Amino acid sequence: MTMQNSNDKNDNETNKAPFAVSKGLGNFIAPMPLNRGIFSMAIAGLLGVAVAVAIIFWPKEPASNRAGNALVYNNSMPLLTPVYQKSVQAYLHPIHTLNDADIEKARIAWKFFEKNYQKATGLINAVDKYPSTTMWDTGSSLGATIAAYDLGFINEKEFDDRVMTMMATLYELKLFANKAPNKVYDTTTGSMVNYKNQASDVGIGVSALDLARLASWLNILAGTHPKHALSARNIMLRWDLKELIKEGQMYGLALDSVTKEIRVLQEGRLGYEQYAGKVFKMLGFDQKISATYNNEYKATVNINDVPIAYDNRDPRKYGAYNYVVTESYVMDVFEHGFDEENRTLTDNIFEVQKRRWQKTGLVTAVSEDNLDRKPRFVYNTIFAAGSPWNAITDTGKDMEDLKSLSTKAAVTLAYLYPDDAYSEELLNAISSAYDPEVGWYSGIYEKGLGYNDVITSNTNGVILTALLYKKYGPLNRVLNKAGKSLKLTP
Repeated sequence: MTMQNSNDKNDNETNKAPFAVSKGLGNFIAPMPLNRGIFSMAIAGLLGVAVAVAIIFWPKEPASNRAGNALVYNNSMPLLTPVYQKSVQAYLHPIHTLNDADIEKARIAWKFFEKNYQKATGLINAVDKYPSTTMWDTGSSLGATIAAYDLGFINEKEFDDRVMTMMATLYELKLFANKAPNKVYDTTTGSMVNYKNQASDVGIGVSALDLARLASWLNILAGTHPKHALSARNIMLRWDLKELIKEGQMYGLALDSVTKEIRVLQEGRLGYEQYAGKVFKMLGFDQKISATYNNEYKATVNINDVPIAYDNRDPRKYGAYNYVVTESYVMDVFEHGFDEENRTLTDNIFEVQKRRWQKTGLVTAVSEDNLDRKPRFVYNTIFAAGSPWNAITDTGKDMEDLKSLSTKAAVTLAYLYPDDAYSEELLNAISSAYDPEVGWYSGIYEKGLGYNDVITSNTNGVILTALLYKKYGPLNRVLNKAGKSLKLTP
């Protein structure tokens, strides 16, 4: 996610374009021709009886396909839908069992990645039918692919094909100013573009926050699938991060459209800053400011008698708003785990939205989201620009009429707090917010405008990776304890 003045969300996610179709998997058994002759006919008859008996009494054991992957059939699903068993590293221990409802949510989410996969590059559209992506969305797509393999939606061959093609593209990307990946790329060609998906030889800039999202899932890929570890590390070693990570903070690069000079801007505000800072700290970089919530920029405001942390940097001075939303806190926990700093902060993010529902009757789970109408992107916040429950654009324009219940926020909060009764309210509220052939919608408008039916890689990727959190816990923490995290510094 790229934020305005190195603190804005991805504008490229706001358009739609031609439909992308992926191929499904089919299995069949070819009939064997019978020999002529009386003896052969008798043998054939006996074989027919044997086959019939076998079909009736055959034990429900996993069949095997030609790739050597065992096929396991879920009784709640059609028999011809394969669920592949997979190899799992010994240090990955499931802590919870996924139920049928979990798998159904994940299957819907995976539809997006089937429909929007670009086979030539291995990249996936950020928005349905629109061939453009960012490093943030590529991280979400990689996480979704790891989840799809773990859940048995694709076999090892399909997983490796997708990952290796994506890794090759990421390794060969033209870098902005020869430093790091550009903010946006065309998914069909892997070439640099601007936010309108127009080709650009020089690019538009670099987001350190976006790189952190991708780096987090490259690290998880390396730890969960060691055969891809070298590729994952080599991709990141191409990045020249000296100007992007320094003085304990993260910085973005932006090409000035007038002067054509490259500006270096501090990037990140409380929430997303800590999520990304922890990623780079894990990889070996100094993030003494960005990786902690208890830095000098933290302030607190009471909303519904719940203390909510926010970033006190004035947008009039620093040029970027601080948006208090659900996503950054949930992703921090999903990937890094609860700790002494984020436990209370995240609990309060859940509690304040629950209290708004109790007070107003409006089921509340807010985050930044793409829209299916102008202005195409809005920050639905707990707190922003000095006001609670503010819905604004990146320029601060009021979008009160487009407030929505965010699908990804509702699902992730429910998985983070499964024992709270409000989680059931959240899941019930968004239970029909999807297209069965494409994936989960971004949300539901509060004021009766119906579904916000734009469908994105980030919403569906976050939902898929929520299942990994339920099953294994925070994967970066799990891998770090096992000594399997990547290091980019000596």
